Amino acid sequence: MVYRVPLLNNHISLAAAGLMAGLFCAPLPAQAQFFFDYGYGTYNRPYVVKKRKVKRSAPVDAMYDHGGIERGNKTKEKVADRAPEGPLVITVSLRRQRVTVWDQHGVMMEAPISSGKLGTPTPTGVFSILEKNRVHFSNLYDNAPMPNMQRITWSGVALHAGALPGYPASHGCIRLPHGFSKRLFEVTKLGARVIVSYDPVQPVAFDHPQLFAAYPEDMSSMHAMLPGETRVADASDVRSGPPSEVGSVIAVSTALASEAPQSSEAILNLRAGRKEEMERLAAAVAAARDEKAEAIAKAAEIVKTSNGHKLAVRDARVEAERLAAVARKADQAARIANEKLGKFSKSLVQKTAFTPEDVTRAGEDEDRLETAALDLADAADAARAAAAKAADALAAAEAALTDANAARVKAVNDARSADQKLADATEAEAAAKRREAKRKEPIHVFISRKTQKIYARQGYEPILEAPVTIERPDEPLGTHVFTALSVKPSSNEVTWSVASIPSHTPPAKMTGSQKQRAEAFEDAERAAADLRKSQTAAAALQRVNLPPDVRLKIEDVMKPGSSLIISDNGLSNETGKFTDFIVPLR
Repeated sequence: MVYRVPLLNNHISLAAAGLMAGLFCAPLPAQAQFFFDYGYGTYNRPYVVKKRKVKRSAPVDAMYDHGGIERGNKTKEKVADRAPEGPLVITVSLRRQRVTVWDQHGVMMEAPISSGKLGTPTPTGVFSILEKNRVHFSNLYDNAPMPNMQRITWSGVALHAGALPGYPASHGCIRLPHGFSKRLFEVTKLGARVIVSYDPVQPVAFDHPQLFAAYPEDMSSMHAMLPGETRVADASDVRSGPPSEVGSVIAVSTALASEAPQSSEAILNLRAGRKEEMERLAAAVAAARDEKAEAIAKAAEIVKTSNGHKLAVRDARVEAERLAAVARKADQAARIANEKLGKFSKSLVQKTAFTPEDVTRAGEDEDRLETAALDLADAADAARAAAAKAADALAAAEAALTDANAARVKAVNDARSADQKLADATEAEAAAKRREAKRKEPIHVFISRKTQKIYARQGYEPILEAPVTIERPDEPLGTHVFTALSVKPSSNEVTWSVASIPSHTPPAKMTGSQKQRAEAFEDAERAAADLRKSQTAAAALQRVNLPPDVRLKIEDVMKPGSSLIISDNGLSNETGKFTDFIVPLR
């Protein structure tokens, strides 16, 4: 059966379809920039756009000159024809919708992206690659494919291949071109730094005396380290632009310890103390092992003795029971003999006539019965005495067994205690060995103005937490990510770079004409520029005072690939097992 739709409904459906097609296919109106405009409230609060007449003839680029996201970024990706050198730093600009990969020589890779849309924005902050999977499907969004997935948050944000419409369109992930995502997957390792910010971020060479030095494991070849000239090249205030407008090579920079000879001696003392600690732990394990062996041997001997006492008690109980039975039989026989003697004497009293022969016979019988009764009485006394002696022997054996059992329990407990002591000593030594093994891995340090603390992680595990002193703690420091690119083998010199995340302050005025919005955005940009000038990497380092022992412990294990993050914010709750420091900025 065929149903006919009324003509009016057809007209309505066609009109609705035409309206939707006009909305999605026609050139975007000027106010449409606000849908993807992270600069005007996407990361902060909703805004109200006044309805006004749209000039559809206006060029598309004009809609994004004043704070809007750079839509329509069709620039093809760039991939350097070389292997990466040194630690990688991946930066993502939400405004430019670009991802850039840096190594110690500069830009290595670059490509357009599509980040999170208005309802599900991509978080900004300092992240690291937590998980990698070439074939992955979303467990949140209809099993959507996510090829070459590289997770940066446990809550579901990742870098992966996906559609690039030219504007933010994801559920929070950072979509990459397919070929670029494959290449990026090949060159990255777990722990690679990922910085997501509104404006572009550029790592630059950086020197400062407050940065950490590094000391090789073998310091015998190190020359005398004297205080060197401090070279500060703070480029954290440089306005980042397109890759063609920024330097592509990160020059070599070094940070020297301000008191190198004293620091070297302190490092040697620290390592000597750590060596002594390892030797002490090894000796403790050996002593605990000997103590356990002695305790087990003593327990075995006491158990053997206890078992002997147990057998003695068994034998004494059998003998005591036997003699008690003999004593009971002897008493019974003596009683029967006395009863016979009594009956015989009674019969003699009752008899009236006796012949001489009767008298003689009666006397003999009475003597015999009396003698038998006396003998049986003596035997009963002897049996009772033997039974009493056997009972005493049994009591003594039982007392000895009780003492032996108590000694046995103590010996077994001592053996268990010795075993636990050995286990604790072995675990302490193993933990120290694991710490020593982790010394070969980069160390990552985080200083938070919010908590007034310094944290250190190595091998994805916390190794240090201590308070720090920050001058003018009520004033912002900004967020700065320092990366140790290389370490000079023959000295304590470290090559550092810094990526300072630009402050992004949305303009207060979000409505009005194009000119008014432009003016508001320019005012916000000037305010942000002034803020960046006061929140440089050098200024942040100058305000942080570290305890000498904390600095010493960090410099002792400083390696290429190590990092230092200074931020006004605290740690994300996602910082934990199998993670480096995750610092949210929004």
